[in-house]
Amino acid sequence: MAMRGSSRRRELVVGIVIVGILLLVAIGCVIAVVLDRDDETESASLELSDEWRSVAGVRDVVAVEESLRIPGEDFGEQDRWEHSVRIEVTLEDDLTGPEAAEAGTEVLGLLTPEIALKAPEAAADRSRASFIVSSTGIQVGSGGLVPLDAVGDALADAVALRDAGATSVSLSVSEERSDRPAKADVRATKDALVAVATVARTSRRPVDLLGGEAWYRSNELPDPVEVGLVAAASERPSVTSAQLSAPFDPLIVLVEAAEGDRVIADVSRWLAAYDAYPGASGKPLAFSVEGTRGGKAEGWVGGVTPPQTTMTPFGSGDPWPADPGAPSCRMEDLEVTFGGQDAAAGSRQAWLRARNTSGGACAIESVPAVEFLNADGAAQAGVSVEPYEPSMVPARVVVPAGESVMAALDWQAMSTANDPDVTTELRVVAIPGGPAVTLGVGVPGGPSDLDILDGAEVRISPWAQGTAH
Repeated sequence: MAMRGSSRRRELVVGIVIVGILLLVAIGCVIAVVLDRDDETESASLELSDEWRSVAGVRDVVAVEESLRIPGEDFGEQDRWEHSVRIEVTLEDDLTGPEAAEAGTEVLGLLTPEIALKAPEAAADRSRASFIVSSTGIQVGSGGLVPLDAVGDALADAVALRDAGATSVSLSVSEERSDRPAKADVRATKDALVAVATVARTSRRPVDLLGGEAWYRSNELPDPVEVGLVAAASERPSVTSAQLSAPFDPLIVLVEAAEGDRVIADVSRWLAAYDAYPGASGKPLAFSVEGTRGGKAEGWVGGVTPPQTTMTPFGSGDPWPADPGAPSCRMEDLEVTFGGQDAAAGSRQAWLRARNTSGGACAIESVPAVEFLNADGAAQAGVSVEPYEPSMVPARVVVPAGESVMAALDWQAMSTANDPDVTTELRVVAIPGGPAVTLGVGVPGGPSDLDILDGAEVRISPWAQGTAH
């Protein structure tokens, strides 16, 4: 009897195992089906009429209907299809700007209603057209099949840039804004960069320019004087590249050099003596000459420095009275605290506060010195502290009793993906010669650290009138 009972139990166990295996196989099949439901694209050429051949300056037209299968988001939900049309128009190489504009707008005006009939399921806003002049690499893209005027303007500008010396022009009309045409990506020989920039400015077309080792980028209209400076800097001995992202960033010149090499100082002196700047903007331009193996020199192009500025008050309160007779604040007069932090896309900001705890007004005129500490109390290595703005200097702020001054810390977001030693405390010297105060950076209900890591670059402002605490 015992043996028969044992046999039955074994049979039961075997049955359970078999059922479990079958369930696992079934679940695996379901998962495989779900994972296999990727997007799928199908395309088919559209047979167009010959009407486009009547447009002067058009060499060829190709239209392709594209269908994208989008899997249902939930299991069991039916897939859906999105349809669009891609049009490629090749123009003759010898057209002038106005001729290219006329040909492009005319052929697109003819094709749009025909495509609507031949591909009725295609959404106009997802369809696109591109115009190509193959001999010089001109390509103008249009998101949607309108507006025709923007396409015409883009084609006219692209051909004008080619005629000025551009070897390739690429721009997308879908990036047009009401207040600014779409930016063009332009390549040219270094000798032609200034001429190309001049035409772009005349056409009111923003451009990114690349020519040899010279690279100029701007979301505003190009300044030919700035472009000429970048090109000239790129031709200096040992320079590997010269780059300017106008109007906010400094000119960056990279040289094949190491710390202490004479070439860094030579290029820096040349930039400081450059006499063809400032250009249309009239603004002074900072530069940084950086060695590929270390070393850096900074200054202002042409020796033209900006006027000194001071930190504006925080908040919108009335300015505090300026009392020339107010004594300087002492450390025992100040209560220094961490004032919180904020984050935007790619950038970070935090604040320090120093409250006047004495019985009367006192004056402060300095930038706080800050050291960044990790959870072990060790200072972050290689942190570079920079002025909040290149021309900013401390202002004398008379702090009424009980009020607070504030200072801002700005830095770029740093990756914490591999669990690095983030900053958990700040060691702050509020006034020169004063003792250091260590502050935690955690705030109730908010972050407990700052993503200021080894090698960070932090900009620190002078003390300025703060908000009410």
